[in-house]
Amino acid sequence: MAVPLLNEERTLGVLYVLDRRDDVAFTLAETDLLGAFANQAALGLELLLRARRARAALEAEGGSDAALVSRLATAVTDDSGAVTPAGRRLLESLAEVLEQRPR
Repeated sequence: MAVPLLNEERTLGVLYVLDRRDDVAFTLAETDLLGAFANQAALGLELLLRARRARAALEAEGGSDAALVSRLATAVTDDSGAVTPAGRRLLESLAEVLEQRPR
């Protein structure tokens, strides 16, 4: 069974289910479940693609403030985009420094 990974009117890929016995048919419930999973996968993939495009655009700006923020975001996150424990400590320390500065 295969279902498309769609976001709006754009096809992002195809989700396949392999290694199913030939003598067992997919049920309507299984087909619906795979479709729901494909929708979630397509949303996640689209978010990842947008984040990568945004990061590339920021990095292309060279020494700008936006590029600096991009480098900082890269430094405090892991490959999945989650803030690392060390990154969280750094951000909390930065927040403390910013709270102490005169306004």
